[in-house]
This record gives sequence, structure tokens and C-alpha cells, in this order.
Amino acid sequence: MLKQFFILCSGSDKDLLVGSSEGEQTKYVGIGATVFFTAVMAFLASSYAMFTVFDSMYPAIAFGTVWSLLLFNLDRFIVSTIRKRDQFGSKFLQATPRIILAVIIAIVISKPLEIKIFEKEINTVLLK
Repeated sequence: MLKQFFILCSGSDKDLLVGSSEGEQTKYVGIGATVFFTAVMAFLASSYAMFTVFDSMYPAIAFGTVWSLLLFNLDRFIVSTIRKRDQFGSKFLQATPRIILAVIIAIVISKPLEIKIFEKEINTVLLK
């Protein structure tokens, strides 16, 4: 059941994968798990960031849900449309939206964590 869910998350055709090898199915399960857990981490980071802004759980959860679903669908679309290419330049060009999305996700996930880690130092500087 979890395998089917991750295959769905990968954006691949589950009916087509039924007849394929176990290794091929495992590859798409891994891709789907990566897309899913990226969305989970985006939910946690954006919810925490909004909780620190609004100091209320409901807007934070609502925004976190919307943000994670947006990233999940965008990431799933990008991953499912990537095709194998022979030349490095065309591979890199095709992977550029995924790289840009990874940078955005990294910033969204790391900034609230960075603020929380250095909260005491930030408050000390603000008091001065």
C-alpha cells in the first residue's frame, strides 16, 4: 500500500509499472518518497515560520498545507516530465527547474530553523 502511494507520488503510470521489474518499481518508489518527504519538510518549515509570525496554530497549519501541496504538485510535475537525454547540456537544462525548486525549498526550510537556533543571539542584538 505504501509502495503504491509512493509510486503515485512519483507521477509514474502505476499500470505500466505492474509489468516491469522490481528494480524499476523500487526506483519510482524512491522518487515518490523523495517528492513526498520534500513536501512534508516544506509543511513543517512553513508552518513553523507562520506560527512564529502569527503566533496561532490554525493559520500556520493552513498556510503549511497550502505551501506543501503547491510544492508537492510542482515537484511531482517536474520529476514526472524529466526524460533521459544523451547530452549533458540538455540534461542540465531539463533539470534546471528542479534545481531552482530545490534552492527555494532549501531556503524555506533552513531560514526558520536558522532563526530558531540563533534566537537568543538575535534577541540580544535587538535589545541593544
